[in-house]
Amino acid sequence: IDRQLRGRCARQGDPGSSRFYVSLEDDLMRLFGSDRISGIMEKLGIQEGEVLEHPWLNRSIETAQRRVEQHNFSIRKRTLEYDDVMNKQREIIYGFRSEVVADADARKHMYSIVEDVIHTRAEGLEKGGEEELKEFVTWVDMTFPIGLKIKDVSSENMDPEKIAGMVFDRVKQAYELKARLENQESLQFMERYIILQAIDTHWQDYLRSMDTLRQGVGLRAYGQRDPLVEYKHEAFAMFSDLMDKIKMDVATKIFRSATSAEA
Repeated sequence: IDRQLRGRCARQGDPGSSRFYVSLEDDLMRLFGSDRISGIMEKLGIQEGEVLEHPWLNRSIETAQRRVEQHNFSIRKRTLEYDDVMNKQREIIYGFRSEVVADADARKHMYSIVEDVIHTRAEGLEKGGEEELKEFVTWVDMTFPIGLKIKDVSSENMDPEKIAGMVFDRVKQAYELKARLENQESLQFMERYIILQAIDTHWQDYLRSMDTLRQGVGLRAYGQRDPLVEYKHEAFAMFSDLMDKIKMDVATKIFRSATSAEA
């Protein structure tokens, strides 16, 4: 700190000297031993307002400055660790968004999202229960207009992977049929808009939720838990939920959007 101040109060490299004045009532001295130093000065009979010069006093100031610098460094380091979590997530979101914006064919990204959503929902069929099968068929029919029946997916030879593949093929065929009825000049714009709107809307909500988490996660220390570790765990879970919401939003809207009222 002293070297920085000397560099700002004169031309660097020029010969000369500098003198600093620090009050014992300054926060730096008040927090790091001013009472002890004040007691010593009172015993020596030094009056208030008189300039104090002593090697002990210089060492005391240097020690206080060193402790303050270490404390500030630890704060900056901790803040950077928190920011790294958001930076990695921001790179993923912005990278995905940039790909959609730069690619002339947004439909392949849309198909990839829909396929991921279907396969994720089909993972619940691994239990092999009748109730899970009904829930999956109901969800498919509410999301996509393909008229899926329980008998279409109840074959013993069809595992969840094959069922998801079959459903995606039907969804793709249905969308290709819908696309032929759309305004072809506006269709690519609409497909890109659906993806970008889902990303932007949910990302804004996510940033507000992360701010709330960041403000309150410090209280976890009272429960003997590291706030940074807790922040990373919850941020990962929230980011996974964010990606699921974006994909589900896109899958829900592809058949609920049109380029014209006639379509």
